[in-house]
Amino acid sequence: MVIAEHIINQEVVIEKFVGRFDQNARQDFKWRIDLAIQNGYRSVILNMTDVSFVDSSALGWLILSQRRFQRLHGKLSIVVHQGFVRDILELTEISEWIPIFCTEEEALKNLSPVPS
Repeated sequence: MVIAEHIINQEVVIEKFVGRFDQNARQDFKWRIDLAIQNGYRSVILNMTDVSFVDSSALGWLILSQRRFQRLHGKLSIVVHQGFVRDILELTEISEWIPIFCTEEEALKNLSPVPS
């Protein structure tokens, strides 16, 4: 899985994923989340519009990451278009824990100041 980073400001970063988000990609994902937290980002937007596949281990990592951000009073969001990945996220009700948007712009508009 290829991951690219787009820094919005000192508190918000967008992580763009390309490819399969599965057991083999978990180290890259974990490393990116750890780095975002270490760098002080309070809001991370996961752009998964170019992800072709997501498995159960990836779903688990998403939930674990959301819990980490909650403990830090941060926010995790997902951007994904219609299709297989969005269907899986909706079927598993990930949106109960992590808000899902169709565009990065929508996700950015949804960010409200995070309490310190």
